[in-house]
Amino acid sequence: MSYVFSDASALFLMWVFAQAGLHKVQSVNGLYYANLIAQYLNLQAYIDHNIQAKSQLKLLAKAIGLIEVTLALVLVIPSTRAIAAMLAIVILMSYLLLMAYQIVQGKKNLDCGCMGPAGQINISGSLLLRNGIFSVLALLCLAPGNNFFTSAMVMTIIISLVMILLNLTFEQLIVNAQRLKVLSH
Repeated sequence: MSYVFSDASALFLMWVFAQAGLHKVQSVNGLYYANLIAQYLNLQAYIDHNIQAKSQLKLLAKAIGLIEVTLALVLVIPSTRAIAAMLAIVILMSYLLLMAYQIVQGKKNLDCGCMGPAGQINISGSLLLRNGIFSVLALLCLAPGNNFFTSAMVMTIIISLVMILLNLTFEQLIVNAQRLKVLSH
């Protein structure tokens, strides 16, 4: 039965990383992610006066996106899942630490970049919790998965779809809470 949770977690994280990566590789989002990376790394003043730095950060964003898309694909392949799960944990915890550092620095109004330019989610403790949960799900991917289609695969797909819906609901609740907080002030 553990393979069901391993497979469901892999399918869910495939969706998470594919969505995140595809946002980053789109040319229309290049400037958005270049500016976001500059904000996270305190390079805003540097890129404002250096066109080459801005193009390098656009390339960095595309490279990160390609890594995320590749990771999404290898997470669902049983023979590469363990390595992909470890890389997913490293990426998720890196994002968590970057957001936590910004929160400690008082930059709570910084966009997380989670859902692309239209996402409008600021970094918060809720997103730190979310990334922690995603990391635990990546740990579940270390358990062996199922190598062939079985009747349990239907349950696996249903569980992963429920996880996706729960994640979308959680993210919308965060957005709504942040908007209500702005309106109440």
